[in-house]
Amino acid sequence: MTNNNIDHRKDDYLVQATAKQGLLRCLAVRTTKLVDYARETHDLSPATTVALGRLMSGALLMAADLKSDQDQITLITKSDGDISNLSAIATLDGKVRGYGNQPQAPSYYHEPGKLDIAKSVGKGNLTVIKDLGLKDPYIGNVELVSGEIAEDLASYYFYSEQIPTVLFLGVRLDQEGVVSAGGMLVQVLPGADEEILTWLENRAVGFPDLSELIEQGISPHQLIDLLLGEADIEYLKEYPVTYYCPCNRDRMTSNLALLGAAELKEMAADPEGIELQCHYCSNKYQYQQSEIQDLYNAVKTAEKDFNKPDINLMDFD
Repeated sequence: MTNNNIDHRKDDYLVQATAKQGLLRCLAVRTTKLVDYARETHDLSPATTVALGRLMSGALLMAADLKSDQDQITLITKSDGDISNLSAIATLDGKVRGYGNQPQAPSYYHEPGKLDIAKSVGKGNLTVIKDLGLKDPYIGNVELVSGEIAEDLASYYFYSEQIPTVLFLGVRLDQEGVVSAGGMLVQVLPGADEEILTWLENRAVGFPDLSELIEQGISPHQLIDLLLGEADIEYLKEYPVTYYCPCNRDRMTSNLALLGAAELKEMAADPEGIELQCHYCSNKYQYQQSEIQDLYNAVKTAEKDFNKPDINLMDFD
């Protein structure tokens, strides 16, 4: 299946496929433009660009398993390295946004040109939150096995969902910015035997650096072809992916109201008002003192009404 609206030479997009008579689930994504957009928007150092770029690419691959455009998946790392907190949120329709708490984290190298992301992230935990429109979201938590992101997400699938998974993630930079970024995920589905799992593991061993392949112009379709070879690959669908933040003034005001009347009262005392900035897109929202005062009054009234005791008319009989 091919979407003629996508320029496979340069555009970011994700492709889904099956292989081995439907016993392997395959996805590949190119995220070069959206990762570079995140780098520019957040003014990221090389280390933070690579770490966040890998996490966002992984989130897009994982979001492809959601059922509705209203569902979303959130990936969060908390660790003891320089980049102690990363988050990425992705949806089924190919939208993703991300944030790192240390935009200018220092860069360490295994060797010239090869960043040591494990050292930058350190040891900690990965949390996966799937908001499927139910009363409570599904939350999974595993230890970071390496801090390199791909191994950590594969570990999550194995230990939390019992799905054997091969996962590659890569981001490559030069002096100008991101030259290639993307990921590939292949999962062994129920019904597959040990022979198929061993075959996939053998194919994955020694697979070339994914970011280098993308830089050379290899498309997501071709990445799957290269990994699986002649394995009855059936391409199912493809769609563009992009960096997107849904924040707006109304959403920011709703978040501000969640702080409660006590904190809003303190904010309303500042004659200069306040300025809020979205973590994910860096958009700034200015609130005048009068606006904070009005919001405080509304929240105070709502809290007062909420705390009113229920009156049972039977009490007056």
